[in-house]
Amino acid sequence: MFPALFLTALVTGLLLGTVVPDSGVWLFAAGLTATAGLLPVTRKGQPLLVVALVLLGIGLYQHAGHPPPGAEGLLALTDGKRHRLSGTVIQARKDEYGRSRLNLGDLQLHDKGTIRALAGNLRLTVDRTKDSWLPGERVQFSARLRRPARFGNPGEFDYPRHLAAQGVFATAYLPNERGLARLAPKGGPSPRLRLARLRQQLSDWIDSRLPPVRASLLKALVLGNRDAFPERLRQRVAGAGLAHLLAISGLHLGLLGWFLYRLGLFAWRRSERLLLWQPPGRMLPLLLTPPLALYTLVTGQALSTLRALLVWTFAALLLAFGERRRPTDVLLLALLLMLLVQPLALWEPGLQLSAAGAAGILLFLPAWHARLSGFFSRMRRLLDLPLATAAASLATFPLVGLHFHQIVPAGLVTNLFAVPLIGFAALPLGLAAVLGHILHLPGSGYLLDLAGLLAEKTLWLSETIATWPPLRARDWFPDPFQLLASAVLIVALPALSRGRTKPFVAAAALAVVLLAWPRLATDRPLRLTAFAVGQGESLLVEMPGGNSYLIDGGGLRKSRFDIGQRLVAPALGRLGVHRLTGVILTHPHPDHYLGLAAILRHIPVDSFYSALSADELPEEIRAAIRQETRQRQLAPGWHLLEQNADMELRIWVPPQSAPSVNDRSLAVYLRAGNSGALLTGDLEATGVTRLLDSLPDKPVTLLKLPHHGSRHSATDRLLERLRPRLALVSVGRDNPYHLPAPTVVASCRKLGVTLLRTDRDGCIRLTATGDGWRRDTGLFN
Repeated sequence: MFPALFLTALVTGLLLGTVVPDSGVWLFAAGLTATAGLLPVTRKGQPLLVVALVLLGIGLYQHAGHPPPGAEGLLALTDGKRHRLSGTVIQARKDEYGRSRLNLGDLQLHDKGTIRALAGNLRLTVDRTKDSWLPGERVQFSARLRRPARFGNPGEFDYPRHLAAQGVFATAYLPNERGLARLAPKGGPSPRLRLARLRQQLSDWIDSRLPPVRASLLKALVLGNRDAFPERLRQRVAGAGLAHLLAISGLHLGLLGWFLYRLGLFAWRRSERLLLWQPPGRMLPLLLTPPLALYTLVTGQALSTLRALLVWTFAALLLAFGERRRPTDVLLLALLLMLLVQPLALWEPGLQLSAAGAAGILLFLPAWHARLSGFFSRMRRLLDLPLATAAASLATFPLVGLHFHQIVPAGLVTNLFAVPLIGFAALPLGLAAVLGHILHLPGSGYLLDLAGLLAEKTLWLSETIATWPPLRARDWFPDPFQLLASAVLIVALPALSRGRTKPFVAAAALAVVLLAWPRLATDRPLRLTAFAVGQGESLLVEMPGGNSYLIDGGGLRKSRFDIGQRLVAPALGRLGVHRLTGVILTHPHPDHYLGLAAILRHIPVDSFYSALSADELPEEIRAAIRQETRQRQLAPGWHLLEQNADMELRIWVPPQSAPSVNDRSLAVYLRAGNSGALLTGDLEATGVTRLLDSLPDKPVTLLKLPHHGSRHSATDRLLERLRPRLALVSVGRDNPYHLPAPTVVASCRKLGVTLLRTDRDGCIRLTATGDGWRRDTGLFN
């Protein structure tokens, strides 16, 4: 009971740390925890220890989220100027396009002939790299440094926190590797560099021996090396429900541990000396801990593997000392220790999925075993694999939706044969091949060939099964109510498995209420949301009747970062928008349409509105529009989409003969009572003049500035004519165009117009009040 209580207290503190102001709780929590630690952990002292752990969690979060002492020098370099730095590679990843991401530590600043050490780590991104950069190597470069920052949308992955978990608090970018020099390591190659070189040599051997697909699968499976892993192959693996098998995790360490244990047991039973010394079940797990720790180091020290290694180590120690503890307590103790050392790991998907999967197996499997009777009880060993697969899948279901936005039912079937084929055939064959290659044993290449063939054929068979319609992967961008309902049902499932129906019925009723709650609201206000999409634009209109319209989807030119997939779609899901009445494309510029492709592919859309014919639409949009989505080409003039006595939504289409594509941009007007908003797309001066000439006499209390606040869009005329109280502009942080233009900002200030900016304010969510607009903030916004 104590590990569960203490872990809950620590996690509660870590979660509270995200909202509690930074007020020096760290020192207070440390002192209180030390005091509580002197008390015996009895029922009398337990409440104080729980409070101490909550406070410790708050302090740990705030401490881990801040740069380490002495990092002020590194942060001071985020001043927009170029600086020459050198550092040691801590971690290196390379994608299929040649982009390398290097975490650098042991940093030094080279300035005017002097060298100064810097505290903290740096993330360096290098485009178009050919060489591989290894942990332990020392590099030098010159670049501008920046502090990591979120875009600021609901449902967005917290990239700065992810970097902070790795001790990284500044980033830099190089367009190519010509500006990156490799230096001789201090004092010769370090053990880390020697290990990295061995891993790279093994990867090169696999690449030279196998076709590309098999090589990518084997490198990921055996070495944990996902460098240059093709995105298309990743999607194939995920769609077949095998993502966990091809990413080094606790499953791999457990399978390797089982395999080594069986080999060790075979040898132990044939040694009279060992049998007389200790029973194999007592000492063998402890003796296998060092090779498993080495495997964890070689394969990249993933959080899920570290979690499994800790569980193995604790269990081995308990066996060695003849102690007995519940398996769940061992798991909780391992998680407690990990979070005390790495508090920000709580938000890492790898640890969440690993912990949830292991907990699901430990909680569900015994209950299901108890329900087996007759024939099924005699088949228990054969049923363990499908039951364990179902248990892990159920426990991780909400987390897969939260982080990867997919439901993959095929995994329930494909893992029945994929786990034995990969875990008991391809993995040991691959490991044996790698070990044989290191020792120069004959036949190693043939073992590798067989392992690669098994991995590829397992994927092929899994993909074939996953094409059956009921098993196809489905997109799911969950909202908080859906996640809570799923969690409630999963937590209550063990009670049902043990025959206790009342708790499960109560949980099911609560889940139904949670799912129905967002739909029970009858008096919905008009809402406008400006997503923070960098130097682009994406707006969401939610009408009082429940209809939702997305205006543009953002997009980054010459970037593989999909704004729609990574930012807009998760934000829509978090806000409870799972279907769009309409998608409106204002004009075909990449910063407005690129993100729409992912939306049209993954979210049901009733109608698609634009001024373009189907043939004139960008290729990405044409390919993404579903068959059931109606395409509506709008003629010049005003078009009414929705209207009643107190509400309306209209689209204005300018003449499509304008020389500038921006001046062909659609504008949108929405109103509830006297709360009116005019959204002006990327109109320039000519387009704004035409809009003002045709604008009906209706209230405009909110103006979306045209063309990201450009000085060429006659914004002064709009402000003078409409006199809005609020202005809204969508711009990227530190954008090279210096938008919004200083003259436009000055005009807003002069007229007393409050200017909201996505680069500074993040996602901006506004609710119509009847005579103006109120900015909303809150848990789900």
